[in-house]
Amino acid sequence: MCTIIIQGIPVAADSSLPQEQINQLVSELKQTWTWEGRQVGRIEIICAGPMIHLLAYEPPVFQRIPLKHSESKGANQ
Repeated sequence: MCTIIIQGIPVAADSSLPQEQINQLVSELKQTWTWEGRQVGRIEIICAGPMIHLLAYEPPVFQRIPLKHSESKGANQ
């Protein structure tokens, strides 16, 4: 497996696949996800015999939510 960046997406791909095929799979997946209103965070492409497994992940979402003053006082006691 080698990891490369294609269209701004980290892609871990099986080294036995030709680069043209990897580029095509990434383009098709990105187009499908864009159509669905989703964003691709990273992709894994794995060969398993005659099959290719394409795993796609959305980027993680992080939120900061401030504690209310009374909740933060209770946590310190």
